[in-house]
Amino acid sequence: MAVALEFFGIAAYRLVTDTGKSVVIDPYLDKNPASPIKAADLPPVDLLLITHNAYDHVGDAAAIMKRDRCPVICAKDVVHSLTTVHGVDPDLMRVTIWGLEMEVAGVVVRPVESHHWSFSVTPAGELLSGPAMGFMIDAAPGCRIYHPGDTAMTYDMRLFGELYRPNVGLMHVALPEDSVPHYECYRSGELSVHEAVLASQWLGLDHIITSHYLYPSHPDVQKFVDLAATAMKAGGWSAKVSVMGPGDVIEL
Repeated sequence: MAVALEFFGIAAYRLVTDTGKSVVIDPYLDKNPASPIKAADLPPVDLLLITHNAYDHVGDAAAIMKRDRCPVICAKDVVHSLTTVHGVDPDLMRVTIWGLEMEVAGVVVRPVESHHWSFSVTPAGELLSGPAMGFMIDAAPGCRIYHPGDTAMTYDMRLFGELYRPNVGLMHVALPEDSVPHYECYRSGELSVHEAVLASQWLGLDHIITSHYLYPSHPDVQKFVDLAATAMKAGGWSAKVSVMGPGDVIEL
């Protein structure tokens, strides 16, 4: 079967592999103003991936895991939050760190470094912090998807392209609308538009899917599309660019 990708807004996706496995990444749904569905509406989930311990990435992981008894691949700080704060069964945790390739629920996932922070504060005031991650996900033969989490620009992306050869990238090109205090002060997301284009080239992507916004009307989305087109017209690089809105589903 064809690989399908569904977007819920910000960095939340549902991926259905060629074997029919349902993989949900950064499941921020219930409080996500853009998401067309809530966590309770998700079809059964086989595997969760969480890039880092932020409210708009961990999202509704606990509720999904309790409902479906699905495992999660994440770092130790996320494990601690899910088990001690949210009461999720520790047997569902598949803790990892950069470089530890895993096969869980029949899906091969390689965590890679993300230049970002990962932290939360428990109700008791405990600060949880750990490594932020990106993921290389083998969705089908010849379909390796890169979800970078919220990484800043890093030359590691060139190495990722040489070593892991992802062909689809969920590239964050914006800072989600009104997502942080004093939003008006920020001039870019963790990757600027120019950096996202360069990173896509370094990664060697065949298909770039814009990410990390509530709605595709975000001005940085069109800036990315235009700049990527200019870069490709200049020669030496070619890739498909897709702009997804919340609720959109595409085949890869």
